[in-house]
Amino acid sequence: MYVSRSPWHLGMPHTIAGAMSEIALLAHVQDLQWSEIGRLVGTPASRLRDGEGREVYASIYYVEIDGLPEAGLRAFGPDDDLDVLSSLGRFGTTMLEVDHLLVSPGTPAAPLPSAPRVRLSNVLVALGGGPDDLRIATPANARLDAIPSLPTQPESYRATREAQARGTFAPPPTDARPLGMSGFTVTLPINPDRDLNGVGLLYFANYVAFLDAAERAALLASGTYAAGALDGRATVRRRIGFYGNCRASDTLGVEVDAYAVGPQRLLVHHRVRRQSDGRLIAVAQAEKQLRAG
Repeated sequence: MYVSRSPWHLGMPHTIAGAMSEIALLAHVQDLQWSEIGRLVGTPASRLRDGEGREVYASIYYVEIDGLPEAGLRAFGPDDDLDVLSSLGRFGTTMLEVDHLLVSPGTPAAPLPSAPRVRLSNVLVALGGGPDDLRIATPANARLDAIPSLPTQPESYRATREAQARGTFAPPPTDARPLGMSGFTVTLPINPDRDLNGVGLLYFANYVAFLDAAERAALLASGTYAAGALDGRATVRRRIGFYGNCRASDTLGVEVDAYAVGPQRLLVHHRVRRQSDGRLIAVAQAEKQLRAG
């Protein structure tokens, strides 16, 4: 694996409700790896092209946030200084795997420490005729072999496919208490001025906003929590598998199963469907810590 280091000073744009913003975290580390990939392969990532001249980009099919302390993303706040240690590897000519570790400035990179991390698993694609036409592709104008090769396919690929078949990454623990109606569904429109990426599809990090909005609605409908009790809840762990995308004109249906797994801990399963055709485009699972008091 190739390892790079980037300093990160957290400012107000990176935080929300007394915690690091999950969307800002995902957007920041994805930007770091986008730039590092371009530097390694000798071509800016925005200019990668396949043999037919189509734009190639690293489409994210799996996200995992893990290794956070009990406070979750509330462990970070404005004016904190971090280093992001990013380890990058390649499987074959179309898959990239990146782990981003959040460490104190100056933490040695060898061996890689145990630390809060964000894993982003990517497949190289070229955009065809629409959101369902993302074709596996290899850039023809880049030295992809400059990225160290991985000996085996990332385990995230298998986990994502299994979650697609089951509708969840893992069942709730036996002592989890269901909250509200199973499969509670919230319909949410896409805002084309806020939610899209550079190729006009729903930006991967912004899925979190839809997941959290549906989660809040489901928890309020359960009658278990007042609105104020849900303010400031912080992510401790998150997994998302992506299976498609959609355009700005579409609407998302987000199914939610929520559980209490302790006095201050929530477990939430999400399934995101594209309303135009009912296709499952994402499965997610999150552990959240409620603010004490």
